[in-house]
Amino acid sequence: MLLSFFIKKDNSMKGRKARALEGLEKYDFAKLATSQGSSIERRRFLAFAHIKDGKSFSEAARMIKVKPSTVINWASKFHEQGIDGLKERGGRGVKRSIPKNEEALIGQAVLAMQKNRPGGRIRGRDVYEMVKLAYGESLSNGSLYRLLHRAGSKTTYFIKQSKF
Repeated sequence: MLLSFFIKKDNSMKGRKARALEGLEKYDFAKLATSQGSSIERRRFLAFAHIKDGKSFSEAARMIKVKPSTVINWASKFHEQGIDGLKERGGRGVKRSIPKNEEALIGQAVLAMQKNRPGGRIRGRDVYEMVKLAYGESLSNGSLYRLLHRAGSKTTYFIKQSKF
């Protein structure tokens, strides 16, 4: 009698079936789930592959380890925007203080500064002042070196680190 308490119940049909979403048949979500770069997009496409196979929102959510309300939100976006509603949007996070297209120019300016110095050694303070004059931005040590790294500059090895 006590053993029946510990026996796991069959949860194969938990949750109501997903209402028929229009446009599911157009896409191969299983293939999209393996080919997309963003892990968030892959999870969304995988959930929709399960829904297309006849699983409920709850079952699909359990399989990819998210809340059912999350899958319902994705379904709503898919209904409104189509496949583009499932793709990751940009615009989140901190905006760059220096435009992306200017980063390469900064790397070139650092190289030019090194050529003009005797011995070719510049300090972090020199790069800091150059960026402050050109863009009016006061960057921290870490931000400055990340900027140089993104600019493709190999000069970060040669710049003497100093406190700003």
